[in-house]
Amino acid sequence: MTEENVTVGQTPAGDEQNVVGVPGDVADPYAGSGEPKNRARIGSIRPNAMLYTSGIGATVDLPQIAVMPQGIDAWDKAYARMGGDPPLVLVPRLIEAVRRQLGHQVGELRQPPWLPDDLGGDTTPIGIPTRIFPQWLRCTGCDLLAPVSAASTFEFENTRKHRPDLARFVHKACKGRFGGKARPRTAVPARYLIACTNGHLDEFPYVDWVHGADGHRTECVAQPKMRMLEWRSNLGPQVSIKCVVCGSSRNIAELTRAGGEDSLPNCRGRHPHLPSYASADDPCQGEVRLMLLGAANQWFPATISVLVLPSRTVPQPADTVTEVLGLPPAQVAKLTSLETVAAWRAFAPENLTERFVGISDEGLWTAIQIARGDLPPLAASAAGPIGHDPNYLLAPEWETLTHPEEFLTEDRRNGFKVHPVPVAATLETAISDVVAVDRIRKANAFIGFTRIDALDRVGDDATRIAPISLSGKPKWVPATEDRGEGVFLRFEESVVETWESGVLDSAVWAEHCAAHERNLGRRQSTTAAPVSADDRMPPPRYWALHTVSHLLIREMAMSSGYGSASLSERIYAWRASEDQDAAAGILITTTSPDSEGTLGGLVDLARTDRLESVMQEALHRAQRCSSDPICAHRVPKNQEDFLHGAACHFCAFLSETSCERANRFLDRRFVLDLHAGSLDVKPLLAGISASFA
Repeated sequence: MTEENVTVGQTPAGDEQNVVGVPGDVADPYAGSGEPKNRARIGSIRPNAMLYTSGIGATVDLPQIAVMPQGIDAWDKAYARMGGDPPLVLVPRLIEAVRRQLGHQVGELRQPPWLPDDLGGDTTPIGIPTRIFPQWLRCTGCDLLAPVSAASTFEFENTRKHRPDLARFVHKACKGRFGGKARPRTAVPARYLIACTNGHLDEFPYVDWVHGADGHRTECVAQPKMRMLEWRSNLGPQVSIKCVVCGSSRNIAELTRAGGEDSLPNCRGRHPHLPSYASADDPCQGEVRLMLLGAANQWFPATISVLVLPSRTVPQPADTVTEVLGLPPAQVAKLTSLETVAAWRAFAPENLTERFVGISDEGLWTAIQIARGDLPPLAASAAGPIGHDPNYLLAPEWETLTHPEEFLTEDRRNGFKVHPVPVAATLETAISDVVAVDRIRKANAFIGFTRIDALDRVGDDATRIAPISLSGKPKWVPATEDRGEGVFLRFEESVVETWESGVLDSAVWAEHCAAHERNLGRRQSTTAAPVSADDRMPPPRYWALHTVSHLLIREMAMSSGYGSASLSERIYAWRASEDQDAAAGILITTTSPDSEGTLGGLVDLARTDRLESVMQEALHRAQRCSSDPICAHRVPKNQEDFLHGAACHFCAFLSETSCERANRFLDRRFVLDLHAGSLDVKPLLAGISASFA
């Protein structure tokens, strides 16, 4: 599956009513879709777009309309039309992480609904339910501004089965700006919205804002008919909203001036993706902001991703309990005795029972009782919501990649296969292990989103995440799976620890820490609780390994057959503590939602001779930057708050799809000898780079 169908249905009239505290009806996008006049499908997106760019609550710009994917209450209607059980992502570690954020009522990770047309038939394809949003449209012929609900004004056209990109709204009898022969003209979404810091989004109040306390307000609100006039001036684009009925007019530029947003109404607490409004007894108190359709700060996804780990060579009781916790609650509810366990293993779907191959019925029954709480747990489990530190998700992956002998080196069920590779003599001074990851699977879950500020800017406050269901307590969340390959490098801990001890006392590290504190103070949302800069500062080993990862990705892109934007990193870099041992490693992967995964170009670079060559070229290229000596000497000073040192677009930066930290926490001087630019820092890979000289 490489694409998901996106469908649109009729928007309930109640969705546009100015009512507080009353949720709208959950749309059924397939109601009436069999009519020959208009079809339901309006486009397609890749599965991962549902998690990172065009998910629930985001506005999706299609060629001639804008839509918003609906909450999971509407998805249930799509699954019902598919028939059978929804396709699931069965990854216990991921569902545990989701439950820590959203609650233990979450029972399933579901893949997006998808069912194509029958070949040669005329059935409706199943996909992601959406609503038209914003629902105020502007005619491109006469500048008429009116809501979709004005049925006598706009008409929806989507009649060509294989051209959903032609779906559009038209102003049926448009005579143009200066009069003339009436003919249909395309109507496009009006560009202005209002959002608040609590994740709400609403239509711009065109009618109320233009009229204010005007005496004609009652008449105009009853029959809104507006025009959006735009012209250019030496002050930039000017947009005026004018009432056709009474002639009242206001310029949007008023809202962009200091204090202009004070004239906006209070937030109604609207979630158009559900749809719902805040209760009259508990109105939203969030700060209201003017928002443009498609603005970058309109939607920030909150996602969780984990690598799917292989089964142990010798299954452990705790592993069995974890697998049981990953089963759908409906399946676990069937297992009430040792006899029902045996019957379930005989007749349940294979994708569920295969997870317990090698486990006796008695062992499985014991694990089920522990998972239910009928028996005491084998070990204390972590509790509480996920904070900013992702190590609790990374630690099991680190243990697997560094101890492959304890796990199945080839696990087809979990899509995992690795084999160790000898380390080249020239790399042994810093790299202790190289593992070729022939097959790997990654699972991703979508738990919600924020608006105006990204989750890291509000201190990872889970209460700021907008809900994806009407109840606010979803019983399942959307998820996807990617398959691919990779290369894992483990660095010698003794070398890293010795190097890190020296860096912690350096003047360069002190400057980076000071810049990070300034950056956090300026970047953090004013509506969030303060967080500690020290808690958010990655250790020096992270900076060094992160930089090495970027240099390798840039070089690997020239030899693997994949573009650098297709490669991604996973950094395992934390210092020893009471709870866990230290880690220092890099996993570079390429994954795809396609069922075939990838083609082997990256894993081939793990071979001893090829990795040695790639490392040599990567370090050689990084010794010189087109921006040197400026780049080589760069350290944040005074009031500067950038989170990198000797690194820039010419030597170390990567695309957003590749870097897990948005090109922050990078410095070439931590890895290489930049001569005068290294200042008082000894490079981590000084021995390796010297051997290549």
